[in-house]
Amino acid sequence: MLSELHVRQFALIEDVQLDLGSGMTVFSGETGAGKSMLVDALGAAFGARASSDWVRHGAQKAEVVAVLEAVNDALQTLLHDNDLDADDANLTLRRVIRADGSSRAWVNGTPVAARLLQEIGQVLLDMHGQHEHQSLMRPEFQRQLLDAGIAESLKQNVAKAWQAWKKENTALQSLLDDRQRGVREEAWMREEHKRLVELELHAGLQDELQQKIEAGRHFAQIQEAVTHTLSALEDEDNDLRGKIAACSRELEAVAEFHPQISAATDLLAQVDALLGETSPALRSVLDASFDSEALEADETRLMNMHEAMRRNQCDEDGLIALLDDLEEKISHLDTGLWDEEAQRAKLKQATDNFRAQAKKLSQARQKAGVALVNALRSFLDQLALAGMQLRIDIMPQADDESVWSQYGFDEPVFMAASNPGEPFRELATVASGGEMSRLVLALKGCGAMASAPQIAIFDEVDAGIGGETAWCVGELLAEMGRMRQVLVISHLPQVAACAGRQIHIYKEQHDGRTISGLKPLDAASRLEEMARMLGGISEQSREHAAQMLARGASCTAN
Repeated sequence: MLSELHVRQFALIEDVQLDLGSGMTVFSGETGAGKSMLVDALGAAFGARASSDWVRHGAQKAEVVAVLEAVNDALQTLLHDNDLDADDANLTLRRVIRADGSSRAWVNGTPVAARLLQEIGQVLLDMHGQHEHQSLMRPEFQRQLLDAGIAESLKQNVAKAWQAWKKENTALQSLLDDRQRGVREEAWMREEHKRLVELELHAGLQDELQQKIEAGRHFAQIQEAVTHTLSALEDEDNDLRGKIAACSRELEAVAEFHPQISAATDLLAQVDALLGETSPALRSVLDASFDSEALEADETRLMNMHEAMRRNQCDEDGLIALLDDLEEKISHLDTGLWDEEAQRAKLKQATDNFRAQAKKLSQARQKAGVALVNALRSFLDQLALAGMQLRIDIMPQADDESVWSQYGFDEPVFMAASNPGEPFRELATVASGGEMSRLVLALKGCGAMASAPQIAIFDEVDAGIGGETAWCVGELLAEMGRMRQVLVISHLPQVAACAGRQIHIYKEQHDGRTISGLKPLDAASRLEEMARMLGGISEQSREHAAQMLARGASCTAN
């Protein structure tokens, strides 16, 4: 709900602050008093394209501030998506328009793009009488009106079927894309896979090859060092192990007299054991023969491994991972045709199911469209739209996947003819602002707009009507005010009488300048304004006005 509106230096409005409430509020005033300026100010608050004409002559800027209460879930989601939060369920929109036509916008004090104000307006606001703001002009809103009378389970079945079709279609496209990329890279993958397989890769291979190569390259030095060492260890003249054994026996004889001697004998025992293992180990090295071919093979394998690392810009672990990846991709290439056939079968099943579910929804829409048009007829007749002919065209496009969505494969289109015998055209090109506003009232009257935005602004709604038709318009607006906040700009006393409150828009001279103002009316001043709207203030018009207000009060009381 719009609870406050503050307008400064806006066209002829100098400084006005309005406190608004729920239900129906009517704005009335003489022609030229500034009713259109109020509509422009509301448009500015909700992101309409800025105009330098909005800035009062002589002022540097115009400002409009709108305070909203009872922020709904849809708006909370929109704010959250834009990293904004409603403060205590209130929302303050501020728009400043400079004299050069530029503008800035804020939501709860945070600077935002005017586009966000427009999105907030789409969630909260219906501004009837200006085509660019009318929800009824939007195809998605027309669909929502029609689908409101269709079983929820049917719509959910279509949405689920579409999600399943989308999933399988995406999976097939991904498979085909992978195959296409794979075909382009297949020669390289197979060649690289072959090279890596030949390397017989495993963890630690690089160090292992390097060690074997070093051993082969220094074979002669190794043999010479081993030979000399064995000769020293096994020379009978030196008899190292015999000497160590003799030392151990001599020390053991006196070990009990000193603790450190016992420790020394233990160390000599360990030395003897190590010497016993050293000779066999060295002899196995000495028994090896030099293999130049093996050395060359190891050098080539290591060189190829380093080349593969440079080629693929990775280390040893990266080569092993690349080999695994190539094996998987080549396997997919080899089995790709089987995978494609299986995926196409899944997609066909999902496609058939979606078409079947969407067809049921399309048929339900055909019936709902006829029912809605029939329900509207009596309301259109009451609202001076007896000549308007309506129909709702449902055009299934079962074979055009580009239009498929969670809502099916057709888009309902509201069509109208201004008079019987005239050709039908899209509603937006046929109905005037006033006719469109009355059509919205008719839709509300037959219960088709239960999910409409919470704030409705009607301008031109009473154009070209009077008498009982005007009463019908007022009564329907009052009925709409039970569920939504309804702001109406009207010059008809019948419509004004049905409102819960009335605000007078006036124009006066002040210090040589013309200003427009807005004044909430109490009971006495409202009676006077109603009398003026009836054609002039007199005892007779006051009496008539009192009767009309009494009739209108019954609308708001029921």
